[in-house]
Amino acid sequence: MSKAEYRYYELSRDLPLLVLTGEKWETVYGMDNMHFHNYLEVGYCHYGNGIIQFAEKETPYHAGTLTFIPKNIPHRTCPVPEEHNRKQKWEYLFIDTDSILKKVFEDAPEKYTKMQKNLSREVLVLDSSKNALAVELLQMIIEETQQKKYHYKYAVLSLTFNFLLFFDRLNTLDSGDELSHSDAMDYVRKIINYMEQHYTEDIKAKDFAKSCGLSETHMRRIFSEYTNMPPSEYLNVVRINKACELLAHGSTSIEEVARSVGYPVLSTFLRNFRKITGLSPSAWRKKALENPQNIATYQISVLKGW
Repeated sequence: MSKAEYRYYELSRDLPLLVLTGEKWETVYGMDNMHFHNYLEVGYCHYGNGIIQFAEKETPYHAGTLTFIPKNIPHRTCPVPEEHNRKQKWEYLFIDTDSILKKVFEDAPEKYTKMQKNLSREVLVLDSSKNALAVELLQMIIEETQQKKYHYKYAVLSLTFNFLLFFDRLNTLDSGDELSHSDAMDYVRKIINYMEQHYTEDIKAKDFAKSCGLSETHMRRIFSEYTNMPPSEYLNVVRINKACELLAHGSTSIEEVARSVGYPVLSTFLRNFRKITGLSPSAWRKKALENPQNIATYQISVLKGW
């Protein structure tokens, strides 16, 4: 069983954050150990390429990547092989979110609790080109801590709260209550329409989120709530449904059917086909040809309230 290091930082009470920047962080990065921190970590990659690992996920990073990693979440960065002997440059910001939010929401503890929960929800790996405000705020925070102008501590606290608010909004449906049922269903319909139009392509959660204008986190939550399955699973249903149409009305080989509905790997197609229909593609084709009036009995109803 692999171990994770605990990397502890001490922050001052009057300025509860730590900036790590400069020559020390412009270096050749090797294979990092899995580790976690006692504070929220925000990282910005100026140049370099590699993989960020956390939980059971791996996400690529590159110049312009912005990472948001809540405290106590094990993670590590690993450069790609061709980057092993090349310098990379990162800047890091560690934030005591408890301290800052308590200062802001001193008279509104329920708002503190809600925002702290949102900020602790998950790791975010963002492209700075689509999140320019966050990068601008980060650079302003770093500049204020370096230049130490008059009342800089107040400026840093204000900027840091706005920085946290940016990420809070990514993890919140809106600034008020939850979406209405009709609004949520509109999002779900947009996602399903996108799947129907692009199921032959290598589409992923980020594409579904973009199609409806939500963050990946909110997209997954809304879609799962109203379809009783994650979007990746629903995409499999769409693809297998299209595969069944091809199998029932033609003599195309199973390998070609798999490729034409978005499965470049045959074994993945076979596994998902059996999971959804209960039959192998060849058995399903045989059944469809023998009894064409009963070929869609495998289909399942997944949408709530439709």
